[in-house]
Amino acid sequence: MAQTRQAVDSSLDLENAFLDNREWEYTANQRSRWLPAGAQELVNNHPFARRALEKNPRFPGIVPPEALFCWTESDFATYINSGGFVKPKLQCQYYISPENPQTIVDLLEPILSSMNWVCSVDSNVGRDEDLAPVTDYMGMPVPRLKKQDDGQVEVVRPMNKLAPIFIWEAARNMIDHGPTLRYKGLVNRLKGINMFTKIGMLELVRERCIERDIPISFPPPWYPLTFTLPDDLEQWKRHAENAPHKKWIYKPTGEAMGRGIILVSKISDVDTKERPFRSRCKDVEVFDPKEPPLRERDFASRGVIQEYLVNPMLLENRKFAIRIYLLIARVKPLLCFHYNCGYIKRCGEHYDENKFRREDLFRHITNQEFQKKQDEFTESTAAELMSIEALDAYLRENCGIPAFRLNFWQQVKSICTEICLGMKDILHQLAKFGSFEVFGLDVIVDADQTVYMLEANRDPSWVCDTAVKKAIIPGMVREMLELVFWSHSDDGRGKEAMLCSPMRGFEVLIDDAFDFQAVDVE
Repeated sequence: MAQTRQAVDSSLDLENAFLDNREWEYTANQRSRWLPAGAQELVNNHPFARRALEKNPRFPGIVPPEALFCWTESDFATYINSGGFVKPKLQCQYYISPENPQTIVDLLEPILSSMNWVCSVDSNVGRDEDLAPVTDYMGMPVPRLKKQDDGQVEVVRPMNKLAPIFIWEAARNMIDHGPTLRYKGLVNRLKGINMFTKIGMLELVRERCIERDIPISFPPPWYPLTFTLPDDLEQWKRHAENAPHKKWIYKPTGEAMGRGIILVSKISDVDTKERPFRSRCKDVEVFDPKEPPLRERDFASRGVIQEYLVNPMLLENRKFAIRIYLLIARVKPLLCFHYNCGYIKRCGEHYDENKFRREDLFRHITNQEFQKKQDEFTESTAAELMSIEALDAYLRENCGIPAFRLNFWQQVKSICTEICLGMKDILHQLAKFGSFEVFGLDVIVDADQTVYMLEANRDPSWVCDTAVKKAIIPGMVREMLELVFWSHSDDGRGKEAMLCSPMRGFEVLIDDAFDFQAVDVE
């Protein structure tokens, strides 16, 4: 009897020590370094947690929020039924699409791993909240038998699919975003947005002009006159006929790296009775990387024709464009930033407005991947990217322009704000909390220092192959993720980004939670 009493007392002592020491908790080095806002409430109300707690109301602790992303129903039941004594593995997963270039993988992985997450390559994800129909007496889900129409018996096992806490896609969506966004995980894609295509940007700008101006004034001062082909073909022809001095540049809607661009000097370059526009169109699904860069090009079935700016600001007699970055860090409420660093991309050949034929593309297309197809370009000074600070110094010393950078960024902020406002309604309708995206914007400056928006890139180049890119891109990616983590966490809930966010190189454009807008564009 005494031995029995001692055994009982010993068990009670162990149990009390277990509770007093909170040994049901996971240690700090087992926990995720980031969790979405309201994650604890979400896990407390999860059907898996509620059913297990009903079976074991004496459970002494709380279910860790990470369970939303890394526990099956059996894991919930095991942890709660054991009073926290049996601890299922608590490690969230992140997914980086295999279509991403290795450069962005190398930038993301150290940051995501520091969150105590592990990489997953499994694209078969899911997060069903339906409870298993059959459990044992302890509430553990068990397989069940299901009779098929043909009389065969199937063993149906409890669902064990999980959802990554973080997804980074490439050109195509390779994984279902729904399970991750259901629990406020993070996905680098904005649903409903297509402004990264040439036609999509044109539509956004047009809609923005309709919203803000009565009567409608298109194009705005920061966007070249642009038409959709073939939809606006006749309208463009009428305009070109009335302004025969203008030059034009054709761009297929979904292409990048200078592919499919055609220089247009006159209407007959696009459409004639003998050779109508439709007969000149040919879609190419996969471009040959070894295709000669100056070979004759076909029009695509969908694209834009844009007024060519014949008076660009020149750098050492070469045309240049500037790459900047726009971050939609959060969609509900909307939070947008622009990055205060960028770099200059130059053409390999000297600019000449009067040389505007196919063989002159290297004078007019600033894309570096296209320029690299030119013999000896990589060995020339034109291949050296330049920071905006260096451009500012060059213009001050060689052109007598005293405050280029200040004027440039003021215009960029206005343009980026217009773009964000143009996306606002569709993001409110379709995008979910947890969605974010960074865009690479290409702008050009004319001889009067007016900045024009050219295009947006959904997957901007992450290659750090020059000193300038190495100085910009890694730091930008790290700060971008810090802002995204902050804005979707309890740390950022109810706090003003201008005052509390971990921004350094980024600058707030719009913070809808506090009715903040950096530039009044109305």
